[in-house]
Amino acid sequence: KSGDLMCVDFAGKLVWQTNLQDKYGEDTLWWDLGTSPVLTKQHCVVAVMQSGPSYLVAFDKTTGQVAWKQDRNVDAPEESAHSYSTPVVLTENGHETLVVLGADYVTAHDAANGQEVWRVGGLNPDPTSLKRLRSIASAVVSDGIVIAPYQRGQEITAIKLGGRGDVTKSHVAWVKKGNGTDVPTPAAVDGKVYVLTDSGKMRGLVTCLDIKTGRELWSGQTEQGRLGFSSSPIVVDGKLYATREDGVTFVLSAGPEFKVLATNELDGTQTVATPVFTDGKIL
Repeated sequence: KSGDLMCVDFAGKLVWQTNLQDKYGEDTLWWDLGTSPVLTKQHCVVAVMQSGPSYLVAFDKTTGQVAWKQDRNVDAPEESAHSYSTPVVLTENGHETLVVLGADYVTAHDAANGQEVWRVGGLNPDPTSLKRLRSIASAVVSDGIVIAPYQRGQEITAIKLGGRGDVTKSHVAWVKKGNGTDVPTPAAVDGKVYVLTDSGKMRGLVTCLDIKTGRELWSGQTEQGRLGFSSSPIVVDGKLYATREDGVTFVLSAGPEFKVLATNELDGTQTVATPVFTDGKIL
């Protein structure tokens, strides 16, 4: 909320510190800054998408000096202009690229200078009446396809990499309506996309899609609890892990059919964070 951004070494010593709001004005987000910083080869990049001036800004990882700042002002109305998603760093056409989802658009930017490479619009089907389509889930990229969840869980758009300019009409591979995801970011690996529906009557539904075509390969309903899902599903070693807000983690097979392998419970633990898998352990 403060806008502070800092770098510390592994001994906990402060290396550099800056403040986004001191530099660029207080954010106008209704739910405070929710994006995460990402690292490119040279920079630490933060995306701020809000009402009024929106931007991407890159800081030198060693010194904290501003390397570049790129405006990202689009025509999204009211709360639809607000995004809490995190950019994706990837290599496209041999260049390091940032893919950013939010404010009714998906945009790609050159990681070296922030300049826009391509964009896809139309994520908001009716900006005149749908003015509160703020986005929380982030995009995910696999097999040359960007998966962009939007419309508060009501739609997923798949975009082929490799374009330049406005590629809305040329590079949208498929669109899936209904039973999407609002908060959890989908998982994508080995030609498949795993979508966890987090709210409504279908909360806890896990759907596996073919990433190239959007065809549903399987779906299944995990046990519904009092709370929904905010944590993103993670695929590790042929298994999909989905953690509910009451601390229950469902372990599913990432194979050819819906199959719950285990249900693990952390007593009295409410969680909205996504687990990290490292060195054979789950944090």
